[in-house]
Amino acid sequence: MITFRRAQASDLPDIVAMLADDPLGAGREDASLPLAQGYVDAFNAIDADPNQLLAVAVDGGEVVGTLQISFLAGLSRKGAWRGQIEAVRVAGHRRSDGIGRQMSE
Repeated sequence: MITFRRAQASDLPDIVAMLADDPLGAGREDASLPLAQGYVDAFNAIDADPNQLLAVAVDGGEVVGTLQISFLAGLSRKGAWRGQIEAVRVAGHRRSDGIGRQMSE
C-alpha cells in the first residue's frame, strides 16, 4: 500500500536519484553520494518554509515517488491561495503503476 508523507532529510538521496532519472534530469542533476551541498541547502529551505511541501510516496518502506507543492498567494479569485505542483517524479521501476496519478489526486 502506498502512503504519502512529508519528505525527511533521509529521503534526499532517493529524491535526487528520481530527479536525475529522466532525460532532462540526467543532464542537470547529480545523484552521486555524498550529495552536493546545494541539495541539502534547498531541502532545508523547503522544509523550513510553511508555504512549501516536499512530499514522498512510500511503498513498503521504499520511496517510490516525490513532488513539491508551493502554496502561492494571488489576487485573482478574491485573494485565493493556489498550489503549484513541481518536480513530480516516480522511481523508474514503478512507472506506469499509477503512482503519479495518486500523488496528484
